[in-house]
Amino acid sequence: MTTFSLYDATITPAKAALTSLKGILTTAQQHPNSSTFITSRIYEDMRPLTFQVHYSTAQADKMASKLSGRKPTDLEDNLSSYAEMHARIDQVLTLLAGVDKDTVNTIGETSAPTPIGQDRVEDVPLKILAMAALMPNVFFHVTMAYAILRKEGVPLGKRDWSRPFVSDYI
Repeated sequence: MTTFSLYDATITPAKAALTSLKGILTTAQQHPNSSTFITSRIYEDMRPLTFQVHYSTAQADKMASKLSGRKPTDLEDNLSSYAEMHARIDQVLTLLAGVDKDTVNTIGETSAPTPIGQDRVEDVPLKILAMAALMPNVFFHVTMAYAILRKEGVPLGKRDWSRPFVSDYI
């Protein structure tokens, strides 16, 4: 029987989520109005497509970094083109591909000082941080990118989002 580990619950789906995001962006680029999507938002007080790509990749990088004992990459919120968004996704996918499963499963059992709100720091188990905060943020912001592009008329379906999560198994 195969054991399901913290690595399987974090690094593997983070790679799938970013692969999904890459595919969603590729589909969007084929749309006649694709240049206008870069700054599109679901609602005026929400962040644009470029931020969704930035934050999903930054959270995946932060999670991989914490679970592998390295300092997170300094990923700036400065994406302004499809090429830059794809390059950022590729950068983080490469990083995720290099994460060691045993290291994740070991470090995940440790705790680290973590900011809670603006004025509090608590020791939080890294596996809880990954599962309760970082992975949900990766999923949320990839889904927001999908939603922004659907709102703009890009012909995407649920399978475009979910296929990378199951492609290794079917």
